[in-house]
Amino acid sequence: MRKFLRFVVIVAVLLAGALYALTFVDLGRFKPQIEAAAKDATGRVLTIEGPLHIGFSLVPTVVAEKIRFGNADWGTRPQMVSAEKLELQVALLPLLTGGIDVRRVTLVGADIWLETDKRGRGNWEFGEAAAPAPEAKTEGGMSLARVPQLDISDLKFAYRDGETGKVSEAALQEVSLVSKGAGFHAIVEGDVNGSKVSFSADISGNTERASLSDASLTVADTSIGGDLALDLRKKPKFTGALTGSAFDVTPFLAGGGGSGKGGPVFSRDPLPLDALTAADADIDLSLGELRYGKLVLTDLKLPLKLDSGKLAAPLTAKYRGTPVKLALSADGAAGRVGIDANAAGFDMGKLLTDLDLTTMLNAKADFGAKLNGRGKSLHAIAASLSGQTNLVIGKGTINSRAFAIVSDDLVNVLIPNGESGDTAQLVCAISRFDFNGGVGKASALALETSSLVTTGSGTVDLGNEKIDLLFKPKPKKASLVSLAFPVRLSGPLTSPTAGLDRTGVVTGVATAVAGTALTGGVGALLPLMSTGSESVAAGGDCSGAAAAANESSGIAGTIGGAAEGAAKGVGGAIEDIGKGLGGIFGR
Repeated sequence: MRKFLRFVVIVAVLLAGALYALTFVDLGRFKPQIEAAAKDATGRVLTIEGPLHIGFSLVPTVVAEKIRFGNADWGTRPQMVSAEKLELQVALLPLLTGGIDVRRVTLVGADIWLETDKRGRGNWEFGEAAAPAPEAKTEGGMSLARVPQLDISDLKFAYRDGETGKVSEAALQEVSLVSKGAGFHAIVEGDVNGSKVSFSADISGNTERASLSDASLTVADTSIGGDLALDLRKKPKFTGALTGSAFDVTPFLAGGGGSGKGGPVFSRDPLPLDALTAADADIDLSLGELRYGKLVLTDLKLPLKLDSGKLAAPLTAKYRGTPVKLALSADGAAGRVGIDANAAGFDMGKLLTDLDLTTMLNAKADFGAKLNGRGKSLHAIAASLSGQTNLVIGKGTINSRAFAIVSDDLVNVLIPNGESGDTAQLVCAISRFDFNGGVGKASALALETSSLVTTGSGTVDLGNEKIDLLFKPKPKKASLVSLAFPVRLSGPLTSPTAGLDRTGVVTGVATAVAGTALTGGVGALLPLMSTGSESVAAGGDCSGAAAAANESSGIAGTIGGAAEGAAKGVGGAIEDIGKGLGGIFGR
């Protein structure tokens, strides 16, 4: 036994010595052949500036340092990939029979630059290279247990959209795949566009059907996790369920927020609708809380289905305890998008405050919308919208600046100094817009306070991002008729102006309209409205506004004569709202 142990020790020492001796083998003389083979395969230049040698290990390890791989000739940077060090560990026995079995890949200090040109061609597409020979298909796919162990550190990754010029960047401190059971454990940690991101999951199965167990994604200290399955036999398909206590989408949806007066509201940047055709999905998403800035939705449920490029995502959630429904549909191949939304009795004033749009309103509201559009950007979709929006705002208060669209004198009459401060009592507001080709026509538009009923008509042009509305105030007291003038609100959505026309005095409207009967009620004007017990529209306070809106729905939206006096108060408020909308829609 002692002689046998001595023999084993001698063999081990000789083997270690042989492996150590291999580290002195200079592989540099093979650089020209390796670089030429890369040129033939891809049409790009591969340069190994540093040493090429065999590292000291019980498993043979090929080490290449300071690697540079050229970009496409149209690219904006010289290199597509660079790395300080690349190590490949290969199994010894397959080498003896002429095979290669990579067991571990180590990459240090890599910088990967992916980009597309204006036609959408990627720099990872090697058009000059010959098509690779088809691989022999393995029944059931290759087991993920055979995937080499991966260890990447200090990785910089960037993607540039050639059409928009926008660059998305990631700096990943760690990317690793470690063998575990019949698969591996994956870890990704770093920063993506300035937000901390980490991902981990146990991945098993094969290259055709894989499962992710205990998957967890954390972005900016908010997490979501669950189990997913991936089927790659035909088109990639994801199935499973994801849950999370809270998730903040602010880092992803916060737009550039242009501040220029009269700037665009809807972004013209291309939307990735074509990507909907790349995979199918059937995923149930549940979140305790979804946050966007100050806006918080709770008890969110989203069963997401994506089949052949057609997306159906009927979201249900609560806003400050009030149920909200938002069904989003899309067709990636056709570039179509649809929205069907409704909510009853939600806090409209708080919503406008949470979105940083305005603090002028304190009231609850009902909302309904069915809209469809088509295009490659938010602007194109907005410019093609068809459908309808309904809004009813119930009892509450409204800031006095809203009445500046009529006159400062009327503000003083409606809100006497010392009686109610800067606010007026709001009885009801009604709005219905019918959209066609991105232009919404006001089919019903009225606002009623304790002293005034104002009706309106006109259009909102989302394609040209302009508004053109005519308002006609109707004081409930005959003594105030002399203060009632038609008002036009027009101009860019982000900075409209309002002006009076004293030649268009409204006469014969001194009689109060509150309580006037309207056959069918608010529902006759606003068919998308809820009639449930929590509905504002069902409360009975909007009969007067509904009657006035019904009466004025056929009025032409034109004013002759010279406009007098700009409504600075409401103009400033609406401008602030427009700028806020610009931030929401990625201006």
